[in-house]
Amino acid sequence: MKRLISLISTIAIVLFTSSAYSQRIDQTSTGSIRSFTLQECLAIADTTNLDILIAQSSIQGAEADKKAAFGGYLPAITANAGYSRRLNELGGGQFNIGGFRAPADQFSLSSSANVTVFDGFGRESRIDATNSSLDAIKENVKQTKQQIALAIYQRYIAVLRSMQIVDIRKENLKLGQAELSRVTARYEAGVSAIAPIYAQEADNGQRELDLIQAENQVALSKAELLASMGLSPDMKAAFDGKSIPSEIQKETIQQFRIQFTSLDDAVLSALKKRNDISAAMHRITAAKSSVEASKSGYYPTIGASGGWSWFNSQLTDFSLFSRTFVGFSIDVPIFDAFRVQQQLENSRVQLQQSEIEYKRLEQTIRTQLQTGLLNLGAAEKQLEITDRSLKSAELNYQSAKERFDVGTSSILEFQTANTQLVTSKINRINAVYNYVDAQYQIRFAMGDL
Repeated sequence: MKRLISLISTIAIVLFTSSAYSQRIDQTSTGSIRSFTLQECLAIADTTNLDILIAQSSIQGAEADKKAAFGGYLPAITANAGYSRRLNELGGGQFNIGGFRAPADQFSLSSSANVTVFDGFGRESRIDATNSSLDAIKENVKQTKQQIALAIYQRYIAVLRSMQIVDIRKENLKLGQAELSRVTARYEAGVSAIAPIYAQEADNGQRELDLIQAENQVALSKAELLASMGLSPDMKAAFDGKSIPSEIQKETIQQFRIQFTSLDDAVLSALKKRNDISAAMHRITAAKSSVEASKSGYYPTIGASGGWSWFNSQLTDFSLFSRTFVGFSIDVPIFDAFRVQQQLENSRVQLQQSEIEYKRLEQTIRTQLQTGLLNLGAAEKQLEITDRSLKSAELNYQSAKERFDVGTSSILEFQTANTQLVTSKINRINAVYNYVDAQYQIRFAMGDL
């Protein structure tokens, strides 16, 4: 009895160990699947998306430009130390006066400071320009995040849309296989001919092909979403279907539609909220400041300097051989070969381009809003139409199935009704997600995403 118990225990341990080992191998080969919600996708993209990281890196350069512009108010301080030795002691630099020979070693120390007192208000204009440029870049970073967020929303929708279509295709194939078993059984029982079997097998082949294509679309959609998040596109991931509603209520449509009384009002509201509009305004301000900075070249420049220097043949007598000095200078531009005029014209061209870019951006926003509202209207009609179509397709399918079951209709009619039902289901899914996508487009265009 003890031997039997020992044998059973040994077998159990071996089986447990083998099972645990196989599970570890399976986990290693397949890898763990990480699940994401929509908000998690947005949060990850905010910190890992490459476009956002590139946009954020430009802030450091703008801050350095701002610091350099402020440095125009500060003195430039330099210090210098030197040593030289004449190698040919009997050569140049030697003279004899009463037996005196010039020493071969020479030491020098000096320090100086130079500060600009006035430069035609160029420093002030450059500081204003760099401040505005920095603000524009910060607004651009925010706009880039908005654009990436829209891409995440749209690609998340694409994933959920594809997943639901896969579910429909799987269910359709499952029903087709069950129907094939049924017609095969009827043929074997001598109730029906063999033709329905061939027809159902051909139809199942098409259903299987549709399923493969749908599954491939899911994989492509997931890869695009992961890439836009800044993650590896081959990462094994799942996405929460509850993050976006799978049905749209009439109250939701009415509440969203009531926010937009006219296109002009929507455009005016967007101009107050959009980060890219704010960035464009800051660029115009920076360009105006650059024009003023260029004009400073026509004014005289006043500078002040001061310093200390020492020179001797040995490291002694610092107070005897040193000197301290201060000075002032005025530089008056008379003719500079049109360099200032060139800089001024270039600055004016930049200002003109910035103003044109602002107008083009206004036109882009109006186009985005118009497109979004048109897509929203079309999506609302699609919701209404697909709702009716799906109900009719379901009733038609039930009727065709009942008639086929009692032998009053052909299998072709039944398959046609099934195809219409599947198409109606997919159209309904597309209509729902098209409406959600149109909402995101409008929210992005309004600067509310």
